[in-house]
Amino acid sequence: MDRNQYTDEKNAQSLHSLFNKVYKTGKPVKSYDLELIKKNGTRAYNAISATLIKNRRGETTGFRGIARDITERKLQEDKIQYLATHDGLTGLPNRLMFYQMMAHAIQGAKRYRKQFSLFFIDLDRFKIINDTLGHGAGDQLLKEIAIRFKQTLRAVDVVARLGGDEFVVMIDDISDQEQAATVAQKILDVAMKPVLIMSEECRVTASIGISIYPKDGDDEQMLMKNADVAMYFAKEEGKNNFQFFSTDVKPLSNK
Repeated sequence: MDRNQYTDEKNAQSLHSLFNKVYKTGKPVKSYDLELIKKNGTRAYNAISATLIKNRRGETTGFRGIARDITERKLQEDKIQYLATHDGLTGLPNRLMFYQMMAHAIQGAKRYRKQFSLFFIDLDRFKIINDTLGHGAGDQLLKEIAIRFKQTLRAVDVVARLGGDEFVVMIDDISDQEQAATVAQKILDVAMKPVLIMSEECRVTASIGISIYPKDGDDEQMLMKNADVAMYFAKEEGKNNFQFFSTDVKPLSNK
């Protein structure tokens, strides 16, 4: 391994600590995954094994180590892990990861007695574009909408795609419904801006249902269900609007 091509001091120290541990304990290390950052910015991974070399009197005279390049394997593992938690089209967190993030948000909100809001977003007229221009156009539209949603929100807020034309947004630490309403209106505004697809100007709108923790649920399933109910009510109210969940809301139709 040519150390001159690496600039990652942190992992160089880890490697030093590894050999120091082998020296002090006398116990060999069979496999230690080490990540190194090259000077050109790329990452390399090595599996390190190390053992002591002793003379006939049992005195330590050095180390014997082997480094195997496992970069391809690690990159494949990272890719599999990424695809397990992210939407393959937009790169947003998927349903699995979003539920995990929501569970974490609930724990934090309980501890610090905070509120957060959950937006369930369904795009209006998406099916028409998908059917008339094709799935490629639909995919392009979804990617553009995902970018717009992320750019509209704060870094601490979360945007995820559940599948199809359904998105969810988690707004951290809101003070009241008015704050949630302001964010929801911003999302409606960016959603309805035209998108140029295959030389055609396409427009969609959004219907948003909002639930608030802890008023509308104290677990992930209840918050999601109630935001979904409110979203269907937004559809019934003419689409391109947002509605807060209420126990009085009982939408009668599907989207």
